[in-house]
Amino acid sequence: MHCLLRTLAAMAALFHLTFSAIVKHEVKSLPGWDLPLPSRQYSGYLPVDAATKHYRFLHYWVSESMSNPATDPVVLWLTGGPGCSSMAGYFLEMGPILMNTSTSDVQLLANPYTWNQNATLIFLESPAGVGFSYSTNKADYITNDTMTAEDNFRFLVNFFAAYPEYATNDFYISGESYAGIYIPTLAEVIRTSKSNINLKGLLVGNGCVGNKVGGCGDSEQSVPIKIKFVYGHGLISEGIFSELQDRCGLKLNEIGVYCKEMLETVDVRTNFINVYDIYAPCIQSDSDIFWTAATEHVRRLRDLGFTECGAPGGLLKYMNQPDVRAAIHVESAAELGDWKFCAKLNYTGNVDSLLGVYPDLIAKYRVLIYSGDVDACVPYTGSEEWTSGLGYDFGVGWRPWDVNGRPVGYVTEYKANGFTFATLRGAGHQVPLYKPMESLAMFQRFLANVPL
Repeated sequence: MHCLLRTLAAMAALFHLTFSAIVKHEVKSLPGWDLPLPSRQYSGYLPVDAATKHYRFLHYWVSESMSNPATDPVVLWLTGGPGCSSMAGYFLEMGPILMNTSTSDVQLLANPYTWNQNATLIFLESPAGVGFSYSTNKADYITNDTMTAEDNFRFLVNFFAAYPEYATNDFYISGESYAGIYIPTLAEVIRTSKSNINLKGLLVGNGCVGNKVGGCGDSEQSVPIKIKFVYGHGLISEGIFSELQDRCGLKLNEIGVYCKEMLETVDVRTNFINVYDIYAPCIQSDSDIFWTAATEHVRRLRDLGFTECGAPGGLLKYMNQPDVRAAIHVESAAELGDWKFCAKLNYTGNVDSLLGVYPDLIAKYRVLIYSGDVDACVPYTGSEEWTSGLGYDFGVGWRPWDVNGRPVGYVTEYKANGFTFATLRGAGHQVPLYKPMESLAMFQRFLANVPL
């Protein structure tokens, strides 16, 4: 509580932010990193709710461009969940400093494929209650898609006021998974506002497109999309798939006892896989690809040597070290509690579908939808289905794209303002984690407005 009182006392200054004030957020060094920082780093809190008597404080981390920060693009990164921390993006995917995932010990490594080679990255922990972000009122931890978009917009307004040197640079919003909802809802607030945010484009990785459509949530299509995906990857037989299709019609929201039994059969066949990477040598102990896992089967797989997937233990240890929290200017564990990879939020997904929003966004901004093709959580097949279903004419349809002459995925380009759907072969749910070189090439080409 002491930290909250101190923060409230500083509110007057925080709402009149200047660059000189945010110099206090500069990260001078990081425990466990003995080299000079790869570029200027800033970490701290910005308030997002000046209109009430309580305040939400969102934690951000800026990793400035290594090239020309005065003119290079500024890119916001949002991790999904809802409830998962964007620090995962920094330390596991595209940040300049990575956590070694092959050990439970703390070990920091330089990332040769960091996305801040030619762009300034903002990693934002959102909404309040995620990571180090917090509120002075517990009622704020009951939230939804609309409120999250509004808070993210307020953050950006305050951020560019605090860092005016970035305000005129090209700006992009990026992220993955449930951020497929965060990104376009934020972009729509920007589009319809009178702000001067210089938004140019969106990058959505393995993203949801609504809670009632596509491959996420409890949409009518989500289970059929995943059934088709596991069948296409040889995880269920032709006979099981045909029987589901013929006798149940894959309309699995209105099924009888027989079809439920068929789905349980699929569950038994697939509950050993990691939903985020079907070829990973680990299992999800609480697997909910479609249904509750058969716990006896999971225990048997553990006995056979399968390990449990999850956040690297080293990252959890590191983010909760007192000296690390002090270095990045966040509240202590005594005041805020432990940092968690994903928080359990009281969150309502109140955006049913974004299919009606995308045409306005595509008309004004460049949009890249990309998918790792071995992700069973949000399968690429669902993203291909909804992107093609928008009805735009093809520019170039489903061609290979390459990096250094080696094919790394497939791309479909539409004639509508460069709207693009791309896959990355062998990548799971967090594409930059699985394919760092390829995802960097994709990112840089998109910012440069060069076709894949």
